[in-house]
Amino acid sequence: MSYLVQLVLILILTKIGAHLSNMLNFPSVIGELLVGVLAGPAVLNILTGTTFIQYFSEIGVIVLMFIAGLEGDLHLLMKFWKPALSVAILGVIFPTITAAGLCAIVFDFKWTTAIFLGLILSATSVSISVQVLKEMGKMNSKEGAIILGAAVADDIICVILLGICVAFFGNSASADQPLWIMISTKLLFFVLMIVLGKYFVPKFMDFFKKLNTSENEATGAVILCFGFSAIAVALGMSDVLGAYFAGTALSETKYQQSLAQKIEPIGYAIFIPVFFVSIGLNISFKGLQNDILFITLLVIVAILGKQIGGSLGAKMFNLNWSEANIVGAGMISRGEMALVVSNVALTSQLIDKNHYTAMILVTVVTTIIAPIILKLFIQRSNQKNSISSDSFNEVKV
Repeated sequence: MSYLVQLVLILILTKIGAHLSNMLNFPSVIGELLVGVLAGPAVLNILTGTTFIQYFSEIGVIVLMFIAGLEGDLHLLMKFWKPALSVAILGVIFPTITAAGLCAIVFDFKWTTAIFLGLILSATSVSISVQVLKEMGKMNSKEGAIILGAAVADDIICVILLGICVAFFGNSASADQPLWIMISTKLLFFVLMIVLGKYFVPKFMDFFKKLNTSENEATGAVILCFGFSAIAVALGMSDVLGAYFAGTALSETKYQQSLAQKIEPIGYAIFIPVFFVSIGLNISFKGLQNDILFITLLVIVAILGKQIGGSLGAKMFNLNWSEANIVGAGMISRGEMALVVSNVALTSQLIDKNHYTAMILVTVVTTIIAPIILKLFIQRSNQKNSISSDSFNEVKV
């Protein structure tokens, strides 16, 4: 099947899937994810994870997180940095410890392997949570700001723990890199993002706008998006983190409103649907019948670990339980970061291929379930707020 036919199929099926999902009152992203499962190797085998789909999906998640940064409120994000850090720390501790204990005590894994499996489940990917927050009008709420801030902190914590585990337990070439160098490059990344975002981005956009060509602003924004992503990868961070910082920097410029109107159609019309489908394409049920109990228990631990850890972290900073549960649910989704950690564990010979496949499946299943849980908590919160508002109006009358 040619790449053009693949693209046509993906775009048609994702729109149908999103439509049916909305009809059933689920987030549209659920329909798009299930398209990947049903049309992929797990069921119908119409679509497979080709190089074309891989590259398109990588661009899709980069653009999605760029849009999230572009539409975000930086001041709101900075306002809630303390609860965000608390959510990130507890959201790493709970799933890591519980998953490691489960693997070591119940399934007799070596503790080195068990710790790495727990670390895989500590990684959060909020790209899908961002989509639900946008749909439900919660993107610029305090819950949304805490979720995004916690995701950034979560990445840092996960990368540092990954470096420590590889340095002590790994058998790959990456383990030979001194830990202080790994941590220093991560810190350098954040310094660069702050400096470039404040001083370079506005001047770059002003310069680009003066060029005598069409769509200067959109092109300049895309250059910054992919440029920041490339810097992130070069310094050992996730490319989506670089894209998010690029969007955040542009959100503080005079170009924010016009760019949002131009970049969103580019992403949602073609690239982002391919990203959601690609997650479903990673599922395969072959040879996993012996690991059903293992996978089921890890999925439960993965969901409860993030939900409980994230909720408690938010509750410590005076959020009510409705708001805290939204934050916890927003941290459940795994994705590219968990896949990166899984791959490092495999190349470091800390897990075998069978358990690598199992962890991929756990990652995909939690990613599919996460937006459903998040939407339910948001709806419940909205209903409580509506009831409280009605009661207040009645008392006032």
